Amino acid sequence: MRKFLLIFILMHLYCIGLAQTTTTITEADKAALDSMLKDDEFMNMLQTALNPKSYFVVSAGLGNSYFSTKNKQVNASQLEAQLVITPALAYFHKSGLAINTTAYISTFDGKTDFYQFGLSPSYSITKNKKIGATISYTHTFVREGFQRVASPIKNELYGNIYLKKYWLKPGISLGLSGGHYTDYYKLDTVINGNHRIFIDTADIRLRIFSANIFVKHDFEFYKLLSKKDGMSITPQLILNAGSQKFSVTHNNPLFTRLKNLNSARFKNLGKRTDKTSFGLQSLAFNLDVNYIIGKFGFEPQVYLDYYLPETTDDRFTSVFSFVVSYAF
Repeated sequence: MRKFLLIFILMHLYCIGLAQTTTTITEADKAALDSMLKDDEFMNMLQTALNPKSYFVVSAGLGNSYFSTKNKQVNASQLEAQLVITPALAYFHKSGLAINTTAYISTFDGKTDFYQFGLSPSYSITKNKKIGATISYTHTFVREGFQRVASPIKNELYGNIYLKKYWLKPGISLGLSGGHYTDYYKLDTVINGNHRIFIDTADIRLRIFSANIFVKHDFEFYKLLSKKDGMSITPQLILNAGSQKFSVTHNNPLFTRLKNLNSARFKNLGKRTDKTSFGLQSLAFNLDVNYIIGKFGFEPQVYLDYYLPETTDDRFTSVFSFVVSYAF
């Protein structure tokens, strides 16, 4: 997993330092902000507007995660961190309903190409002063020929809910992710002194359940560089738990012949299952910076995850992204 890039640390430190020089917002500032929100200049900036409007958002992102578009805990379990470009188009309705489409572009064997596409409908509670909540479903379509490099997760249900009224906002989130895909391998071997070449089919299934509790706070600053800009900085401390199941079943002429012998010895030939029961997994920190000027948005985000159970692998992983957007 790629380590957290220095440029994002400097970016966040700069944003925090700039924001700290801003004085508390006055009643006049609040009135100006209310006016801008009514004109949709902030495109639902801090996701707390009580009178939201419908709008489209076109965006382009760059990051090192490709397992999930919502669940960073799942992304922290990636075996490698591929740099991915994610152009997207989303529509947000004032009722809270939304739909997001995302393309995934990356470089494989020196060639940059589009390899998968995600479609994600969602619903958010936007008018409640006491709680905030979102639930979403994502389906990933993989381009033919890119099964080996695409995300193994094809379907994902994810939701969260949190309390708004406290300075520290507590919440919980749940995620259920799963996928099924088939891979093919050419086997060149010698059996009983005879040279054999045949195709092995691997049926691969993955299921991940995640649950976490978190606390966060939104630091909000207005009129930093102009009368129509603002920034939110949201640090979030997360305790992650969950369970995973990964299974692989191999099918080829040799295994089929042995299984046809009806021997208990070969009953599970070619099958392997790795399963972890539900339990505490990691402690994480997420930092989301959202700067908006007019209809343009700039959102760097960093997720740092420290794995708690005993392991011989690296305990620390990082997931980052940077998104530029335009609302209309």
